[in-house]
Amino acid sequence: MGKIVGIIGGMGPESTIRLMDKIVKYTPVKREQDHIRMIVDNNPWIPDRTDYLLGKGSSPLPILIESARLLEDGGAEFIAIACNTAHTFLPEIRKEITIPVLDMLALTAGKLEKQFPLDSRFLLLTTSGSLAINLFQKYLERFQLKLPNDKQQNGIMQIIYGKAGVKCAGDTKTNRIKLQKIIKELMEPDLSGIIAGCTEIGLILEDQIFDLPIIDPLDLLAREIVRRATTD
Repeated sequence: MGKIVGIIGGMGPESTIRLMDKIVKYTPVKREQDHIRMIVDNNPWIPDRTDYLLGKGSSPLPILIESARLLEDGGAEFIAIACNTAHTFLPEIRKEITIPVLDMLALTAGKLEKQFPLDSRFLLLTTSGSLAINLFQKYLERFQLKLPNDKQQNGIMQIIYGKAGVKCAGDTKTNRIKLQKIIKELMEPDLSGIIAGCTEIGLILEDQIFDLPIIDPLDLLAREIVRRATTD
């Protein structure tokens, strides 16, 4: 039997489902019982991470900790968080439980360090909350990051959070067209790749063909979950 993974989800629900789908697809199985057991708290009632980081809302930390404890008490042997921006609170969450919590952004940094020369330049597409606290910059200090301007970032936030955005189950094709337009504006010859620094951005860019590789932290997280859960 493999290890049981606990997933703090709901940020947003579609990204959580996509993570579970990736785990199923990446798990090597010969029978149904070889799949990984997942305990998932798909809790969309967690206060918005970006609102809090921008000083506009309540802290999500108490409910994130509550979710982590619930998963640990339920039998999870390690935990994954299906949200990039929520990794802001990773140190505090780790202090409150006894089981490991995976770090999706550290996995991303490790991937880049193995695959690309140091000081390579990447286009970062993430939430305004992550940008406000330099979340990705802290992990990727050995690389250069190109960021959208204010207008482009507002467009990205509408794609994620708007009334027709991904978090509100907006039309994927329409949001993809909007995002592709922004990416086209940001493309430069010296870019080595595009970082999907928000799980909703990863949903839109998945299976899309660009001249540059897309680095999806959620995909890296799914692969690490499979590795840990199936390794003795």
